[in-house]
Amino acid sequence: MNEDIERGSEKGSGPTLATHRPAGDSSDIPELVAALWNSSEPQLLIDPQDGRIVDANDAAVRFYGWTHGVLCSFTIDRINTLPPAEIRARLAEATQRPRTRFVFPHRFADGRVRSVEVITGPVRIGERILLWSTLHDLSDIVHRSPEFETLAHRYQTLVENLPAVVYLEEADPPHRKIYVSPAAERLLGWAAHELQVDRATWYERFVAPEDRAWALAERERNDRTGEALRLVYRFRTGDGRTVWLRDEAVLIRDRLGHPWARHGLLTDVTSQKRLEARLQRELAFHNVLLGIASRLVTASSDEFENVVAATLADLGSFLAIDHLVLLECEGTDIVLLSQWQAPGIELSVRCLGRQAIPSLPSLQSLLERGQPVVVPRLEALDAGANDVRTFCTHLGLRSLLAVPLLAAGRLIGCLLAAQQRDERLWGEEELDLFTLVSQLYAASIQQRRAERAEAQHHAWLRATVLAAPDALLVLDANGIVRFASPAARTVLGLAPDQLVGRPLADLTTTPERVASWALDGLRPERANRIEVQFAHQPTRTVELSGVDLRSDRHIAGIVLSARDVTERKRAEQLLRERATRDQLTGLLSRFGFLEVLEALLHTTTAEMIGILCCDLERFSALNDALSWEAGDAILRAVAERIRRVTGALAAARLEADRFAVALTAPDRTTLVRLAEELLHELSGWYEVGRDEVYARMRGGLACVEDGIDATTALRRAEIAFQVGKRAGQERLSVFDPVLYQASIERQFLERDLRRALEQGELQIHYQPVIAVSSGRLTSLEALVRWHHPDRGPISPAVFVPLAETTGLISQLTQWVLLQACRQLWAWSRAGLAPELSISVNLSPTDFLHVDVPQLVDDILQVTGLEPRRLTLELTESAMLDPAVSRERLERLRALGIAVLIDDFGAGYSSLGYLKQLPVSGLKIDRTLVADIDHDPASTAVVRSILELAGALELSVTAEGIESARQLAALRELGCHYAQGFFVGRPAPPNAIHHLLRRGSTDHPYLDE
Repeated sequence: MNEDIERGSEKGSGPTLATHRPAGDSSDIPELVAALWNSSEPQLLIDPQDGRIVDANDAAVRFYGWTHGVLCSFTIDRINTLPPAEIRARLAEATQRPRTRFVFPHRFADGRVRSVEVITGPVRIGERILLWSTLHDLSDIVHRSPEFETLAHRYQTLVENLPAVVYLEEADPPHRKIYVSPAAERLLGWAAHELQVDRATWYERFVAPEDRAWALAERERNDRTGEALRLVYRFRTGDGRTVWLRDEAVLIRDRLGHPWARHGLLTDVTSQKRLEARLQRELAFHNVLLGIASRLVTASSDEFENVVAATLADLGSFLAIDHLVLLECEGTDIVLLSQWQAPGIELSVRCLGRQAIPSLPSLQSLLERGQPVVVPRLEALDAGANDVRTFCTHLGLRSLLAVPLLAAGRLIGCLLAAQQRDERLWGEEELDLFTLVSQLYAASIQQRRAERAEAQHHAWLRATVLAAPDALLVLDANGIVRFASPAARTVLGLAPDQLVGRPLADLTTTPERVASWALDGLRPERANRIEVQFAHQPTRTVELSGVDLRSDRHIAGIVLSARDVTERKRAEQLLRERATRDQLTGLLSRFGFLEVLEALLHTTTAEMIGILCCDLERFSALNDALSWEAGDAILRAVAERIRRVTGALAAARLEADRFAVALTAPDRTTLVRLAEELLHELSGWYEVGRDEVYARMRGGLACVEDGIDATTALRRAEIAFQVGKRAGQERLSVFDPVLYQASIERQFLERDLRRALEQGELQIHYQPVIAVSSGRLTSLEALVRWHHPDRGPISPAVFVPLAETTGLISQLTQWVLLQACRQLWAWSRAGLAPELSISVNLSPTDFLHVDVPQLVDDILQVTGLEPRRLTLELTESAMLDPAVSRERLERLRALGIAVLIDDFGAGYSSLGYLKQLPVSGLKIDRTLVADIDHDPASTAVVRSILELAGALELSVTAEGIESARQLAALRELGCHYAQGFFVGRPAPPNAIHHLLRRGSTDHPYLDE
């Protein structure tokens, strides 16, 4: 059946070519159409409405490998592997143009998919519009030779693995991309077929809006010129990113020179663009920084504020900041140096700057540590920065940046940036720029401060020179006066114009000496002072001080200060006389005596020199009784007698009533005799007004040995005096090195005892006391022990008297009481000694001069020990003042404290106080019981004491029991208690603890 066939035009009509015969019948087809249809090129007729294959020529049957019937039963999507929607779009596109070229992936009967070039166009067959498509197997062309096949394979591999996307775009409108390499999915996130769109769709769908118009215009211009294409624009990838693409393409022409397609390459240049942007940004940063630096460096002091304002404007405009504030910290004051704010911002920057640092402690703390404060969002602030949040909210700020200005690690200012219009994430580059700029501002502020300080220094210096009471002179290298301050008129008696141009030395009474000192004698290591008299006023003394600055190119001379010291010299002479002379007696003072004695010791003489140190006995009592005027009269009289002594080289009143005399004699014996005679001469009756007073002198003598100085000699005499005084010597004590060493040792021991009390070197040992009748342990006596870290154990007989004479006894007693009570309480809490008591010795000094009852009560309160379990032991010497003793003993008894008389029978043993004083018992001295086991006299004495104690209802404890026979004798006599080495030796707390845990009661230590 014949139908009219027309080749379609762009308008849908064209010349009639022939009639189409259905498959298998070609009798009515014009020869030209038949020739085309029956040619060797595969051809298909396709219905664009549904994609059905209407007909296929024999070459197409051979081409695909299916039979004619099977092939004509297909729709085109059975062959074309593109998505159906894409196929429909291509069919519709092909009907709009007379000729369209595609490259499609087609499936063949053997299952292969091959690239097929499809050249198609619309034809009218009757009332139908079909697409007449001619097919070319591109793969077949590539595979015409093995070499070509290899090259093609390599090219395909290269294209697919390039870090870029290769594409082929039609040269004619609508410029559809007919091929896109598979790398598109890997690099751009789109499948290759998704990018095979026309140009308009490409720019609309994939190119960023900001680049779309200019890039499309450039493509159209390139179409007109035919030049190679090179564009860089932003591209939206399949995963939503925006990347920079470089689009490069060249025009491909066919054999006749007609444009056929564009072959292009899409390369991701995002990293390059970012690098370019970063470099441009850094360059801009550097330009801004360089501009700020150059302006600050070259700015004068007068221009500083204007330059700072201009640089803030440059920085703020460049970074698009709302507010910029430069603050300077001067002590506790905050100074607003400059400010800048963007146009349209109404916030008071002055308010922002003034309040920022003082009202924000968290901000100030970070700045002082040299840390910038970055606040991109108020919500990002932690709880510790509520002050910053409140501050920013109050001022309507949304972001804040504060960079410290540091100088030598100290905060001297702050560069503050704030955003009001929006939040801002301050980038690292911005922070770096702010840090560098802040360093420039800090350096400029420091420079300005230095300039101001220098100017102020010059002003002060000028004012000092003009107002100084000392005259300032500048001499040239020849000693000629080149400058003189106004004070020269007062100090030197010459006006400045009378001095300038004249040699200074020539104006003095000793020109050669002054010239030598000024021109040659000034040295850095010397005081560089000289006292001179000027010829026109020789009675006045002027002190010149100088520094040689001839090497200083700015001064090139000698700078002198001149001071009138005439009155000072007179005052010094007067002070010297007063310092070396005692004003009351006219004798030398200690200072004057040492000075004279030092000179005597350096004088060569065959005589021996001795130093006598002496004082008046009971002078303080005389002074109190007779008045200080009488005391002064006695001292003057003593001084007068000393002056009359033969052989006295020098005499001094050292202090109060103490005198020193330097004597000389041929030998030591004579010196001692002279000293005794002097003491005798000074002792006697003195007239005080109408009365006479007897005064007695005692002293210490030190014979001066070779090689010692005056201070040592006098100290030895004073030591001899003190040693004799302590020993009770009535008149003269001569220095003895042994006694001196003992004194030194005593001082060291006193120091060590103080340290022992402070550092816990002392210990307490406890000695058992038993009931004689039963042998049971009844109490413990606390005995202090000292183990010196260097000297080892030191006897209580040594350090306890030392404590009494040095005032340490009270501290020692308090410590022993506290430790003993604590220890007994600890044993009681452990259930070891529920009824055991403890006894502590008190020195007479403590008992008579310390409020012992109050002390004991306080310690019992602290430790919790029951009063009945504490016993105090006192020697008989503590009872010498019955009134004081009775009062304190009664207070102790009221507290429930027992008091024993220790060492009874060894001292005063006055029986009267036993009846009068409330004591609880006696402790018989060890000397009375030592021979009790074999001496009838000792037995009689102890029996008498026991009878006396029984009559007074006092307990008796015997000390020093060292044998069983002694203990037996005491038991026979009826003694109550005993202690001693036989009963138990003093032991440390751990040993007593062990004893108590064993429960030993009979002779506690005999089992050991």
